[in-house]
Amino acid sequence: MVDLARSVPLGVILPLEMSVFLTIAIQHFDAPGLAKGLIAAASGIGLLGSTLLTAIARRSKRRSMVIASMVIGGGAVGFAIAATGSLLLYVLGVIAGLAAISMNLPLLTATYERNFSVRDRGKRVGRGLSLKVAVSAPLSLLMGAWLADHLDLWWVVVVLGALSAATLSVLNRLFPSEPLGRVDGQRAHPWPRFEMLREDRRLRIILMAWMFMGFGNLMLLPLRIEYLAQPQYGIAANAVTITMLTVAVPSAMRLLTTTFFGRVFDRMSVFTIRILLNLLFIVYVVAFFSGTSMIGLWLGSITLGLAFAGGDLMWTLWVTKFAPPGRVADYMGLHTFLTGIRAVSAPLFAYLIIEQISLGWVAVLGVVLMLISSVILVPDSLSDERERRTAVSV
Repeated sequence: MVDLARSVPLGVILPLEMSVFLTIAIQHFDAPGLAKGLIAAASGIGLLGSTLLTAIARRSKRRSMVIASMVIGGGAVGFAIAATGSLLLYVLGVIAGLAAISMNLPLLTATYERNFSVRDRGKRVGRGLSLKVAVSAPLSLLMGAWLADHLDLWWVVVVLGALSAATLSVLNRLFPSEPLGRVDGQRAHPWPRFEMLREDRRLRIILMAWMFMGFGNLMLLPLRIEYLAQPQYGIAANAVTITMLTVAVPSAMRLLTTTFFGRVFDRMSVFTIRILLNLLFIVYVVAFFSGTSMIGLWLGSITLGLAFAGGDLMWTLWVTKFAPPGRVADYMGLHTFLTGIRAVSAPLFAYLIIEQISLGWVAVLGVVLMLISSVILVPDSLSDERERRTAVSV
C-alpha cells in the first residue's frame, strides 16, 4: 500500500520532469541552449551519483528507504529554491530536485526485490506505475492550462513539485526496507562495479545495447518540447498542447498498457522485450518528427506511451532477472551510472547539434542508434527463445 501511495506524488512530479520544467524555461525565461540541456539532463546527474549513494547506504547500515527519504527531502528544498525567480536558481533548483529523486533508484529496486515475489514482481510494480501515470495525465493538462493562462505565475507549479517531493520523502520513510548488506570480500566504494562487465557477458551485451538505444532516445525526448514550442519548426504550440502531446497522451497509453507489460515482463526474455520496445520507440520517432501534421504528432505520442509502459518496467526491474542474490543494488548501480552518462550527455549533445544540422537529421541519427541496439540483442534473444521452447516441450 505504501508503494501505491508513493505513486501519487511521483505522478505530480512526472509532468514537471517530462515537459513542464522545460516549457517554463523556453516560454518564460527564454533560456539558452545550455540551460535547457542541463534541465533535460537533471535526472541523469542524479543517476551518476547513484553508486555513491548506494555505498553510503551500505556503510550507514540504516534502512535503505530511510536514506532515500533524506535525499528526496533535500530535493524538495531544491524545487522550492527553483521557484524563487531567477534563471540561475531555477536551473540549479530543478537539477537538485530531479537528481535527488533519480539518485535513489538502486535502493528502490533492491527494496522491490526483497518485498515482492519474483512470480508477480512485474505485475505489482506495474500497479504503482499505472497509478503514477493516472495522476500525471490529467494533472499535466491542468499544469499546461495554468501556464497558458498565467505564465507569470509559473512558480505555482514548481511549488507543487516541492510539496510533492516532501510528501514522497515521508512515504519513503514508511516503505518497509532493510539495510543494504555488504558483499563478501568487497569494500563499499562509491564507484560502479565495472568488473561485473568482465564477469557477466549477458550483462555486458544488454548494457551495450541499452547505451545505443538510450542515447538515441534521451537525445530526442527534450527536443519534442523544442519541436512543438519553437515557431521555426512550424507548430508553435501553446503550453496546453505541449503538455497534452508530451505527457497526457503518453501517460494515458501507459495507464492502459502498463499492467499488460507487467505480465509480459514476468514471462518473456529481457532481450526479446528490449527489442520489441526499441521498435516501438523507432515508430514514435518516425511519426512524431516527420512533419507538422497533428495525426503524426498524436500517433507518435501514442506509440511513445506504449514504449514507455514497457520501458518503465524494464528499466526498473530487469536487473532482478540477472543479478545474483544480494547483488541487485550493485547491478542496478552500474546500470543507473551508465544511464546517467547518456542522460547527461545526450540532451546536451542534442541542443549543441541542432545548431549545426536540422532536427530531422537528429531524429534520423536517433533511429539509427536504436536499430544498432536491436541488432546487438538479436543473438541472445533467439537463444533465450530456443531455451524457452525446449523447456516447454520437455
